[in-house]
Amino acid sequence: MAEAHPVGFQWVIEAKARGTEVIHIDPRFTRTSALADRHVALRAGSDIAFLGGVINYILSNGLDFREYVTAYTNASFLVDENYRDTEDLDGLFSGYDPDTASYDPATWHYESTHHGGRGGADDKQRAAPDQLGSGGPAVEGGAGPIPADPTLQHPRCVYQILKRHYARYTPEMVERVCGVPADTFLQVARAWTENSGRERTTALVYSVGWTQHTMGAQFIRAGSIIQLLLGNIGRPGGGVFALRGHASIQGSTDVPTLFNLLPGYLAMPHAGQATLADYLDRIKSQNQKGFWHNADAYMVSLLKEYWGEHATADNDYCFDYLPRINGDHGTYRTVMDMVDGTVFGYFLLGQNPAVGSAHGRLQRLGMANLDWLVVRDLVMIESATFWKDAPEVETGEITPQTCRTEVFFFPAASHVEKAGTFTQTQRMLQWREKAVDPPGDARSELWFFYHLGRRLRDKLGGSTDERDRPLLDLFWDYAMEGDEPSGEDVLRRINGIDLTTGRAGRALNGYTELKADGSTACGCWIYSGVYADEVNQAARRDTSQWGWTWP
Repeated sequence: MAEAHPVGFQWVIEAKARGTEVIHIDPRFTRTSALADRHVALRAGSDIAFLGGVINYILSNGLDFREYVTAYTNASFLVDENYRDTEDLDGLFSGYDPDTASYDPATWHYESTHHGGRGGADDKQRAAPDQLGSGGPAVEGGAGPIPADPTLQHPRCVYQILKRHYARYTPEMVERVCGVPADTFLQVARAWTENSGRERTTALVYSVGWTQHTMGAQFIRAGSIIQLLLGNIGRPGGGVFALRGHASIQGSTDVPTLFNLLPGYLAMPHAGQATLADYLDRIKSQNQKGFWHNADAYMVSLLKEYWGEHATADNDYCFDYLPRINGDHGTYRTVMDMVDGTVFGYFLLGQNPAVGSAHGRLQRLGMANLDWLVVRDLVMIESATFWKDAPEVETGEITPQTCRTEVFFFPAASHVEKAGTFTQTQRMLQWREKAVDPPGDARSELWFFYHLGRRLRDKLGGSTDERDRPLLDLFWDYAMEGDEPSGEDVLRRINGIDLTTGRAGRALNGYTELKADGSTACGCWIYSGVYADEVNQAARRDTSQWGWTWP
C-alpha cells in the first residue's frame, strides 16, 4: 500500500500517529512492512488457513459482537436438516456428484424456505457464481419467516455450523500451514478482536495479492466473515477495503466491466432466462426486503436508458436485446478459449495481460492465436508488441513472421486530457475537468465508443435483420462538445431521468425515485443522485461536502 497507494497510505500513517496499530500480513517485506507496527510473513497462498484460524479464535472464545451478529447477519438462521458439512463427509459437502465433480446444493438452503423444490440441475444452475448479481438469489418464498435461533445454540444455525467447520483451524494448524509461529498468530488475533466490537472497529485492507489468486474470492469471503463476526461492516473505521492496481477500478466494477454483471451489480441474464419476469424471479422475490426488493425498477430503468422509446412494456422493455451468458466467460477462461482457437478477436482497454495478469505466458500464447487484437492505451504496451518481443519469441513459441494476430493500436487520452469521474475505494465519485487536449490521435473512451457505435449503426442502416435491432435501436443521442459527447450529459443519464417531464427529462434525486413502469431511465441505479437537482454533485469541492458517495 505504501508503494502502490501512497495517497491512501497517508491516512494509515496519520491513524498510526494517533495510536492505531498497523499490522502487515504479507509473504514479502515491503515499504508497508517497514512502516507497520508488526509484519507477519506467511507462506504464499496460505491465507485461508490464517483467516480460518482467526475465525476459530473468535468463535471458540466467544469474542463475536453478539448483538450485531444476531441483528445484521444470517448467523441465527437454521439450515436444512439434510445439509452435511465437510466435517461430516470427510472433506465434501452434501450434494456432491462424483461423476460430474459438481454439487447439487438442494440441501444448502435455509430450513423451510426450499420446500423440497426444484433441486437437481436447476439448483446447480442457481448456485453457479456467474448466475447472480451482488444481491444473490431470491430467497424462496420471500424473506419470510426463516426459522432462526437468536440464542445461536441450535446445532443447525449458521453460527454453530461455522463454529464446527472452523474448529480445526487451531493456532498449531496455522503454524504448520502458514509458517507463522502460533504465538505470533495469537498476537494478531488478539489485536484484531480487542480493537473490534461496540467501542472500536478494525479495517481489513487487501489488494491484488488476494484477487489474483485462483481462490481469491474465498480469501475475501473469509475476511468478510471475520469482519461481520466482529461488527466491523457498515460502521465508521471498519470495512473490507479493496485497493486496486489502477485509479477508478471501483468505478469500473460499479458500471461495470465484469462479464457477469450489468451496471449497479445487476446480474447479466443467463441463456435460460427467456423473459424479464424469469430474470427478476432469479434475483428478487416480492416479499424480500432491502435494496434488491426494487430490482425490477433498477432493471427496467436501465433498459429504458439503453433503448429509450423502443423499450416498452409490450416488448418486455427490449429485454431480448441483452446478450446472454452460458457459463464462465472470465479472463482466464477466455484466454484458454483463445489458445483453443474458439475466440477470434479481443479488446484490451487499459489492460496489459502480457505482463500484468497471472500466467503471462498463457496470455501471450492466447493473443498470438487471435485473428485481431485491439489495444487502447497511453503507450505501446507489451500486449501490443508481444508478437515481436515476447519471451516466447526467443523460445520459438511465437514467430513474428507467422504470427497471425493483426494488432490495432489506438492511443488513449490520459486522465488530465479528458473530463470524467474517479470512483475511489470508499465509493466516492470525484469529477475532474479536462486540463489539456490529448496529443496527436489520442482520444478519450467517450469519443472512441461513441464513434464506434455511430459507425456500426451507420453500417447497419436499412437492415431488416432482427439481430441488428439491438444496435439500431440504441439510445445514442447525447449532447456534444465538438466531436465528443459531453461527459456531464453522460453522467446525467447514468444518474437517471424522469421521462414524464419532457424529452430531456428531470434529473432524479436518488434511486428511490426509479420506477418499474418505464417512466424513468437510469444508466446505473447505485449512482442515481450524483446529478440531483440538475447539479453535478461529484464536482462539489466544499470540505464538508466533497464529491458524492453512493448509495
